[in-house]
Amino acid sequence: MNSEKKPLAVRRAHLIAECAQQRGDIAYELNLLKAPVERISGVGQSLMAKRKALLAGGGVALGLLIARPKPVLALVATGVSAWKIVQNVLPSVMPVVQRVLPVLRERFGGRFQ
Repeated sequence: MNSEKKPLAVRRAHLIAECAQQRGDIAYELNLLKAPVERISGVGQSLMAKRKALLAGGGVALGLLIARPKPVLALVATGVSAWKIVQNVLPSVMPVVQRVLPVLRERFGGRFQ
């Protein structure tokens, strides 16, 4: 009933303004999403540039795993153990690092950022 009282031109102008506002909001949100995606695409381009070396390294690793599985699996187990130790120690070390890092930045002129 309310829409019948308003002239069609007024309703149309209101809808056009609302659509323009929504387009502006969407453009803003998309711009916020573009920055991380551009960083990620830069990493992808870097990986594609080094594709041959990465494939060769993967082939060597696979060959070692097939030829000598015991030493490779022992190395993997050592790596997993080291990862678990670091994950357990990191929460207690981070507060110290966060206190020391500003002092180091001040002394060495911002090299540690």
